[in-house]
Amino acid sequence: MCDQIAALVLPGADDLPFKMSLTFILLALLSTVSGLPTSYRFSRADSAAVNPIPSTAPANETAGCSSSTAADFLAQFSSTNHANITLALSPELGGNRSFLVHLPAAYDLAVPHALVVSFHGFKSNAKKQERITGLSGSGIRINGKGIVAVYPQGQFGPGKNGDESIRAWQGAPYSPPGVDDVAFTQALVSHLSENLCLDSNRFYASGKSNGGGFTNLLACTPETAGLFAAFAPVSPALYAGANPADCAPGRAVPLINFHGLSDRIIPFGGQESDRQGRIEYATPNITQFREAWAERNGCGSPSKVGAAVKLAAVKLNKKPAVSHPHPDTTLKAFLCNAQVNGFTVDGLGHSWPGTEGLDGGVATFNATTANIIPFFDTYALGQ
Repeated sequence: MCDQIAALVLPGADDLPFKMSLTFILLALLSTVSGLPTSYRFSRADSAAVNPIPSTAPANETAGCSSSTAADFLAQFSSTNHANITLALSPELGGNRSFLVHLPAAYDLAVPHALVVSFHGFKSNAKKQERITGLSGSGIRINGKGIVAVYPQGQFGPGKNGDESIRAWQGAPYSPPGVDDVAFTQALVSHLSENLCLDSNRFYASGKSNGGGFTNLLACTPETAGLFAAFAPVSPALYAGANPADCAPGRAVPLINFHGLSDRIIPFGGQESDRQGRIEYATPNITQFREAWAERNGCGSPSKVGAAVKLAAVKLNKKPAVSHPHPDTTLKAFLCNAQVNGFTVDGLGHSWPGTEGLDGGVATFNATTANIIPFFDTYALGQ
């Protein structure tokens, strides 16, 4: 066998020692590769999970692509392609609601662009969400074009002490009572669809902490689960209102999630209450949260369509593909009817993963560019 391999490698060579040296090098390399433990091999499934294939679904143009008032709407954008827009809505939707919009440098009012909506965390705001996510960066592209990035402002709620005035989103104990942020999100998307040229097959939702929990609520709500093609809750605050046990989105939902093992605000292992013993601040184990989504997406056997999936141990009929796409990071990709990607980051606290520490903690990768945008690019409604 050695002579046969050597002959293939070095046909006609007369220097036997040199031939055999090459042979042993090749055999050593082959044995090293074939001897890797199965759990560390980079399989085709892992490759699909880490490097998704962009969707080829056709664009579905919104009304803004042929709007006669598009130029007037664009006039409110600054030289940096930003605009702060305010909608006058009903009290149930929070009254006057504002959101920050960023257009890509090459925005064409006749070409449909993807829309990414990103929700800030508790005590945060739209400008900080733009900064920590990098979604307004020049290199961000979906379906080969720059994206329209939107950062809504939460309304002022009572805070954790009950007598504060702090921006928050629906689903948290400290969110403003009686405010329907789900309906507000629908109104926001509708307004932009009428005035900007968007691809309604490529709307995406993301958020951090309280905004991540609200992103999960959007994924659980049928009306918005069918509005956005994919979801990215990052370090989500999954209180009972943001993580309903009877989550029934009405379709398989693509979801990508990041959570640090050193998160002390929303512990990876979950908590039964906060430090003051308040059970309304209970949050689930993140592994069980991901597995519950995998079960809903077809990697389990719920008793009926739309059945309640409680956050406890579930029996999955398909194990996740496990890989390590970044240092100190484990990815479990549940390849179900729609994919669920769970990134667990060792040493990271309550932060949006990034290398510059813009959200406090430092990771070995930038979640937005390395994983979230490629994941979004994989999914479009109607494909």
